[in-house]
Amino acid sequence: MDPKPHFETLARYNRWANRRLYDAAAQLSDAQFREDRGAFFGSTCGTLNHILVADRVWLERIEGSGPKPSSLDEILHDDFAALRAAREAEDERILRVVAATPAERFESVLSYRSMAGAPYELPFAQILTHVFNHQTHHRGQAHTLLGQFGLATPVLDFVYFLLESK
Repeated sequence: MDPKPHFETLARYNRWANRRLYDAAAQLSDAQFREDRGAFFGSTCGTLNHILVADRVWLERIEGSGPKPSSLDEILHDDFAALRAAREAEDERILRVVAATPAERFESVLSYRSMAGAPYELPFAQILTHVFNHQTHHRGQAHTLLGQFGLATPVLDFVYFLLESK
């Protein structure tokens, strides 16, 4: 099986799910957006920033260039509108990176350094799987936070993306 079309589908799903989540999050007041609700990254602001931080960390490792956050809890954008614009741009970047990845790279090993500087090597396709899985994990946390504020939370299941994409 050629893995590239699968990862291109995941990249499109990722953008779809993020747009739906951000549409719901846009209903939060600024105070709610920043309120520490005891989530792993505290607030909706912290959680959504963490997803963006992790994407930038991994894409810098994959591409060898680009923004390189200094910590996993860094707040890249304290303002919702700026964060949303950055998320949209990053999702487009992910789509471009996957589209530009040569087929043979999916069978390669990615050598990288952790944020602490430790060297690692893992299969490239598994790293890319992690990037999408990581977003799904933390989108679920943000989804819960939105529900705690009484917002109607969007359906984010992959199967609904597939049904809408037919």
